[in-house]
Amino acid sequence: AFGYRYPLVFPYEWHKALHIFGAVIFVGNIIVTGAWMLLAERTRDPSVIQFAARTANWADVLFTGPGVILVLWNGLVLAHQLNGIYRTSWIAAALGLFALSGIVWVVFLIPHQHRLIQRSGDEFLRTLHRWYFWGIIATILPLVSLVLMVVKPTLW
Repeated sequence: AFGYRYPLVFPYEWHKALHIFGAVIFVGNIIVTGAWMLLAERTRDPSVIQFAARTANWADVLFTGPGVILVLWNGLVLAHQLNGIYRTSWIAAALGLFALSGIVWVVFLIPHQHRLIQRSGDEFLRTLHRWYFWGIIATILPLVSLVLMVVKPTLW
């Protein structure tokens, strides 16, 4: 169980590179999407903001989703090579933060993005500002996870 090393699909270095690539496209997309929406809001043109919301949905499909898959799959493979997830505190904490970010994304951000496409006026702006709030939380969580992956502190 704990002592068993799962076989690697690719050499260790390739799993590590794919894990880092996934983190780059995942974190990069969530930061760029927030900036994109903020710039769109500054135009005060509902059609521009709704276009940005539709683009954010597509960016999630093209970048966030594949980034999550690459981070999670390769991260789990790498974690099993390093004594496992639960025996290394920084891996367990980083995985927990990553999962919490995913929950925020699915429960709050994606529904708000869909509402942004359908709404207008004051209701649109209220939805957009809620999207910003949850977006900041969903961005900070994986950034802290990323720091844990680099620093590798002993937490417990």
